[in-house]
Amino acid sequence: MTVIPIVKKILEYRQSGSVLDVGAGQGHHAIFLAEQGFEVTAVDTDAALMENLAKIAKERNLPITTKVGDVRTLNTEQEWDVVICTFVLHFLQDDEVDAAVPLLKSITKSGGLNVIGVHTTENITERDRKPHLFEPNELKERYSDWTVLYDWQGLGQPFVSRQTGEKLEKYRADLIAQKP
Repeated sequence: MTVIPIVKKILEYRQSGSVLDVGAGQGHHAIFLAEQGFEVTAVDTDAALMENLAKIAKERNLPITTKVGDVRTLNTEQEWDVVICTFVLHFLQDDEVDAAVPLLKSITKSGGLNVIGVHTTENITERDRKPHLFEPNELKERYSDWTVLYDWQGLGQPFVSRQTGEKLEKYRADLIAQKP
């Protein structure tokens, strides 16, 4: 199970609470955080992945709720202690990012965290697949009204592509920010 460093870093700031994992994919982050004692809601557009994660959560008796959904249309009636959105936003169009970031902020409790990971403009060959590669410091600027607890930009750890099986490295920006 691959858990990216920024998700592990949450434990430096929180040891419990409610988590919304937006774009949860196979659920590695949801499982990791549930195993640490968080109550997790995992959301993804892929119904099969959410069904599989629900099965794993039930087998392991983990506090994970799964929902099929999209970062562009999240339910804003509930607030969370931690909202995670890693490697999702760069797949959106510019105007969708402009709407999604305020939405993520709005569903975060006062004092809560947003944990965001995105690909950046240094991944120049990715522009066709990823319409909104983030400019240097763009993510931090979008959270200038919050307390930025962690901000990192650079070449991420190598990973194996699920689609092609090849080993890849991508430039990215990671941020953990706390809502006032």
